[in-house]
Amino acid sequence: MLSNRFLKRLGVRPLALRLLGWVLLYSLILSLVATGVQMIGESERQKTELQSSQERAVELISGSMGTNLWVMNFSEVANSLDDMRAMPSVQYARVITTTGEEFSTGQYPEGRVISQTFPLEFNRSTFDQPRRVGELTVVSSVEQIYENVQDQALMNLLFQSLVVMPGTLGLLLIVRVTLSRHLETMADYAAKLNLDALVDPLQLRRKPPRRPDELSELEQALNKMRLQILEDTRSLRQTTIKTQGERDEAIRANHAKNQFLANVSHELRIPLQSVLGYANLLTDTPLDQEQREYVSTLLNASESLSAIINDLLDISSMEAGKLELEAIPFDLRETLNDLIHMLGSRAREKGLALEMRVDENLPWAMVGDPVRLRQILLNLLSNAIKFTDSGHVLISIEVLGRKEGNVRLRLAVEDTGVGINPEDIPLVYEPYVQLGQRFQRQLPGAGLGLTICRQLVDLMGGSMDLESRPGQGSTFWVELTLQAAGDASTRIRPDSHMVRGRKILVVDSYELSRKITLEMLSRYEVQIEAVKAAGEALTSLRQAFDAGDPYHAIILDGFVPDMDSDLLCRQIRSNPQWADMRLLILSSNPQRGDAEHFRQAGADAFLSKSLRESYLIPILNQLFLDVEKQERRFLTRFSLQAITDVTVKQRQIPCGRMRVLLVEDNPVNRTLTRRLLEKLGCEVMTANDGQAASALWQWHQFDLVFMDCVMPRMDGFEATRRLRRWEEDHHRARVPVVALTASAMEEDEERCRAAGMDAFVAKPVNLEMLRAILEQYCQAAAES
Repeated sequence: MLSNRFLKRLGVRPLALRLLGWVLLYSLILSLVATGVQMIGESERQKTELQSSQERAVELISGSMGTNLWVMNFSEVANSLDDMRAMPSVQYARVITTTGEEFSTGQYPEGRVISQTFPLEFNRSTFDQPRRVGELTVVSSVEQIYENVQDQALMNLLFQSLVVMPGTLGLLLIVRVTLSRHLETMADYAAKLNLDALVDPLQLRRKPPRRPDELSELEQALNKMRLQILEDTRSLRQTTIKTQGERDEAIRANHAKNQFLANVSHELRIPLQSVLGYANLLTDTPLDQEQREYVSTLLNASESLSAIINDLLDISSMEAGKLELEAIPFDLRETLNDLIHMLGSRAREKGLALEMRVDENLPWAMVGDPVRLRQILLNLLSNAIKFTDSGHVLISIEVLGRKEGNVRLRLAVEDTGVGINPEDIPLVYEPYVQLGQRFQRQLPGAGLGLTICRQLVDLMGGSMDLESRPGQGSTFWVELTLQAAGDASTRIRPDSHMVRGRKILVVDSYELSRKITLEMLSRYEVQIEAVKAAGEALTSLRQAFDAGDPYHAIILDGFVPDMDSDLLCRQIRSNPQWADMRLLILSSNPQRGDAEHFRQAGADAFLSKSLRESYLIPILNQLFLDVEKQERRFLTRFSLQAITDVTVKQRQIPCGRMRVLLVEDNPVNRTLTRRLLEKLGCEVMTANDGQAASALWQWHQFDLVFMDCVMPRMDGFEATRRLRRWEEDHHRARVPVVALTASAMEEDEERCRAAGMDAFVAKPVNLEMLRAILEQYCQAAAES
């Protein structure tokens, strides 16, 4: 048989080799089956012939042998057996007479045999029937038959193989000439396809058939596909080239946009620093009411402009993937309190109730980025107040679950404002889209707040969604998973031992506000009852006193529908039976002088509703403590935090007077920043560029350097590098350098760090920002 290597040299492909193998296997099986059938038939035929030979031999001698047995001529019987043994088809013969005599000839053959037994009879006309005189057994071996048949089968199989092999090769040659070589041509053509090869059509090397066959149809189909692929490939290549150009153009445009934002930010922050700074300074000077309104408007406008600039920079940083989140311990309750303080006046201006509800299971300390979380909540609260004209704005925190030290939180902001149409909901997260324009009024902002919130929440691994109905308000919520801080970051809960076991009456007509107060009190072991109006309150007071179970305190809303709250206070105080009962006023819209007004009406304490979470239980605890001491004094939130000490702390930094070098080229900002630092108790020297600053630090010792980055002659980066080299050469202690710049991009901060600066502060700065920086570095200055 031909080897595979020889067939491959002939150009036979693997498909043809497999075809040849299958044909050979099929032919071999057919040959084996045919040969087997032939062997069986031949062996049966020869065995039949052998039996016939035995029968003929017996017929020749049976008559004479029967007569000899009858006359007992046993010698002739033996001779007849020997004559039968001479036949080649008989190897063994035996005669057994009816009287028991036995005669045999030959040797019984081994292996497979054919044995036949015949009766021996004596027939004479005087007898009615033939007389049986014995029986003859003839045995012949069939092994020779099987050997002959097997030899014949091998010869037949060899002959068939010699016939099948040329037939198979001929068939293979026919298949190759007519089919497989054309299939190979198509396969080679398809394997080499590219844009250049597609130009030439597929052509099979054969004469065109008179009628289309399968190969010609396949050839036409491949050529048709070739043309389609050629057209699509050319189109795709053109699209790719165009897309690459557009991508490069988009990269250049994005880079130009970022550079533009950086430049605009820098140019806007410089005058904005002056506006904000001097407006803050104006608030500390004697002003009449009209001037204070002007300054307040100026501050609000400047802060709005600063917020827009920060939003634009945040969007740019997130698009560039350079915004990184911090992971530090913080108190989420304090973050909410700061927001309430910040936005409380804005809500009061619109007559809104700014409410807060916190889950009692919220840990006192979490690990995350408080600045970015505060930014998210600030945007949501500001929008809620902006789009709400009456009712309330509620911020709530709910603990959804805990697992392996992580806490799943839901932070929601709910309002009773104008709501959002269902078709506008997908647009709320689109940048630069203001839904306020759909409400026929122009609202401040650039329409970036919710876009930034969504992206910040995504960075934190959370989700953000909303639910709204036109005219019924909206609810925005954020779900986040934050890690609970360790025991070192926990806070002691406020003292509430005097509150437990007390009986308190809550008088509030607004359902949400009443519900929040009751939820807060229910966390402690107190007996609570609630009413909606002054008349119901007076009735409850009388019934409780008559039953011998009077109330220990009343929590009264600053507004009740059926009576002025101050009049209700006076009526309660005029009844001597209720003299020991304490009266706490909760006002949703406190104005200047309200606390004093209610004190004169007989109230014992005054508190803003938005501050309930932080001060309600401590004030109640102090009220009941005063009862135990038989004292009576008017309490506010300021009574609990030593306002005098706080004011002194705000005006002065902890480590006393610091020596500060201010390097600033803009004369207006230089004067403003110097006055702010002097207001904080610093000794300030100024320089208008880096070269002038380098001369000052060689002759004067400073605790801190505020360095502008962009200046003429020598910028802040080069000046800082020179300062660090000078400190190394003269073995001086490292002076902290704070970058005070209007460039607030991520790469600007990295550049400041690389130059050797210790901190980065973006303009505009205010008094609180400068105080925070000074407090950060004043400890090191005090030690030196």
